[in-house]
Amino acid sequence: MSNSLTKKQKLEKSQRIAQVTLKLFRENSFDEITMDRIAKIAGIAKGTLFNYYKTKENIFMNLLLEGYQVFFTQLDNQIMNFEKLSLADFKNLMLKVTSELIEDHPVLVRLNALRGPILERKANKKQTIDGRQKLYKISEQLSKDIAYRVTELTPETINHLFITQGAIISGLINLSGLDRFNHEKLPIKMFDFEVNIEKESKEILGFYLDGLFQEKES
Repeated sequence: MSNSLTKKQKLEKSQRIAQVTLKLFRENSFDEITMDRIAKIAGIAKGTLFNYYKTKENIFMNLLLEGYQVFFTQLDNQIMNFEKLSLADFKNLMLKVTSELIEDHPVLVRLNALRGPILERKANKKQTIDGRQKLYKISEQLSKDIAYRVTELTPETINHLFITQGAIISGLINLSGLDRFNHEKLPIKMFDFEVNIEKESKEILGFYLDGLFQEKES
C-alpha cells in the first residue's frame, strides 16, 4: 500500500469500503457482491481495494468481528446500570437482547451465519485472529460484569450462553431458506418449512435457560 496516505486517510478509506459493503449486503445476497462492485461504488481502483482486503470474505469477516465488538460493548454499558440481577431478570434480559440482535442488527446475524461455512475459507487468518482476540477481551469483560450481578453464574457459563445464542440464531437462519432456492420463493407451499427467526430463537433460548437455571438452583 502506498505510504503517501496518512494513517487518517487510510482509516477513512477502509471505513468507506466497510460502509459500501454493508450497504450492498443489506440489499443483496453474499454471492451477488463482487470486489469489482465494491470498488466501483466506493470510488476506488480495484487494485487499491486489494491493498486493503485480498478477498471479499476478508471484508465481511472484519465487519462481523467489529460488529460484535460494538454490540457487546453496548450491552456491557447496559449491564453496568444494574446493581444485581436475579436469574429471572437475566433470562428476560437475554431474551430482550436476542430480539434486539435480530431486529436491529440483521446484517450482523446474517454474517454470523456465513462465518463457518463461507467466510473462513478465504478470510485472512492473521487479521481474523487479531479481530477475535479483541472480541474475546470484550466478551470476557462483559461476562465478568454479568457474573458480578448474577452471582449464580460464572463468566465461563455466560460466555457459553452467548455462543449458544449465536448458534441458535445462525441455525434457524440457515434452515429458514428451505422454502427457497437461490433466494427465490419456491412455487409450492411449504408451511412447515417457514421459520419465524425471532420468535423461535427466543423460545429455544428460553428453554435452554430454564434447564440451565434449574440445574443451578438444585
